[in-house]
Amino acid sequence: MSEEALHACLERHLKHAAMVFVLDDELGTRHGLSWADFVLLTVLDAAGGAVPATELARTLCTPASRLLQRLLPLEKIGLMERGVDGDGKRRIMLRPQGRRRLHEARDTAANACTT
Repeated sequence: MSEEALHACLERHLKHAAMVFVLDDELGTRHGLSWADFVLLTVLDAAGGAVPATELARTLCTPASRLLQRLLPLEKIGLMERGVDGDGKRRIMLRPQGRRRLHEARDTAANACTT
């Protein structure tokens, strides 16, 4: 990797980190969510509210163990739940409270993304 490419990569990372900082602050203050929580709930909602755990981990580009760490607090506050479907696959399901919180948070996230 050339120095120029490395510099460009670092610049992108720092811009991304700054945006995540703003989104975490806004979403946390107004809705009790982090940006990572918001993304996870958005993926569940877009998939119709239920996704196999392995597919969710793959979509979020995260190891299954890290996904479980992120799911536990959301499950504890009633935004999503884990279960097993008829085929025996573990599924992550968005609860009505999770869908409601996600929809309430969308305008906040959209506004933060415009700054």
